[in-house]
Amino acid sequence: MAMLYFGLGIGALLFIAGLATYFLAPRVGPNPIFGVRVGYSYANREVWDKSNRFGGALLALVGVGTAMLGVLLQWLGVAPRDGISILTIAMFLAILGATAWMFVYARGLAQSAPIAREIAPVKFRWVYLAPVLVTFALLVALAAYWYPQLPTERVATHFNIAEQPDGWQARDEFLLMFLGIAALVAVLDVIAVIVATREPLIAFGRWGAHWRIDPERGLIYAGIAFAATNLIFIAALWDIGWFNTRGVHAFPLSAFFWILIPFIALLVGLFFALARRDK
Repeated sequence: MAMLYFGLGIGALLFIAGLATYFLAPRVGPNPIFGVRVGYSYANREVWDKSNRFGGALLALVGVGTAMLGVLLQWLGVAPRDGISILTIAMFLAILGATAWMFVYARGLAQSAPIAREIAPVKFRWVYLAPVLVTFALLVALAAYWYPQLPTERVATHFNIAEQPDGWQARDEFLLMFLGIAALVAVLDVIAVIVATREPLIAFGRWGAHWRIDPERGLIYAGIAFAATNLIFIAALWDIGWFNTRGVHAFPLSAFFWILIPFIALLVGLFFALARRDK
C-alpha cells in the first residue's frame, strides 16, 4: 500500500497547490514567492492573473494524473519499489512539461505588453550563475561521498510521518533521479541568464504595483534563490545518506518544514535589497 499512499499523497499535494495557485495567486497579485513567477508573468496584472490561472490548472491536472497512476499501478500489482520509481519519474516529467507549457504561455501573453519593449537586454555575466553552479558542485561532491557507502539495491528514500522508511530505490536509480532534479534547477538558471541577453523580461520581477526588480538584479535574485534550493537538496541528501549508513536521521524530518520559514524570509529580504520602488 506504500506505493498507493505515495501516489495519492503526492497527487493530493500537487492538486491543492494547483488550486491555491489558480484561486489565490490572482488575488494576492504579483510577488516573488507565490504563484507562477516566471519573469514574463510580471509584464502586467492581466498577464499575471491569466498565467497563474493557467499554471494552477496545469498543476492540479498533474496532481490528478499522479494519483490516478498510483491507483492504476496498485491495481496492476506492480511491486511497491518499482511503482514508486515509476510514479516519481512520471511526476517529474509531467511537472517539467507543465513548467515548459506555463513558460511558453506566459511569454506569449507578455510579448504584447509595453514593458516588453522598454527593457534593454542584459549582458552575460558569470556572477549570475556562480551561486547555483557552486552549490550544485557541492551536491555532486556529497553524492560522490555517499555513493560507496549506500546499499546497492535498497536505499531508503521516502519516510512516513513517524520518520520510518516506506519507500526504497536502488542506489544508482536514486542518485541519478536526485541529481537530475537538482541539475534541472541549474539548467533553469542557465536558460534564464541566456534568454535574458535577448529577452530581459524573463528576469523581471514585481511585488504589487510599486516595487520592481529589474533584469540585471533579477538574475542575481534568481541565482541566489536557486542556490538556496540546492542547499535544501544537500540537507536532504545528507540525511538520507546518514539514515542508510547509521540507521537514524541526521536531524528531525520536521526540520524540512521549518526550514521554509528562513527560506521565505531570505526571498523577501533579498527582493527588497535588490528591488527599487517605482516613482
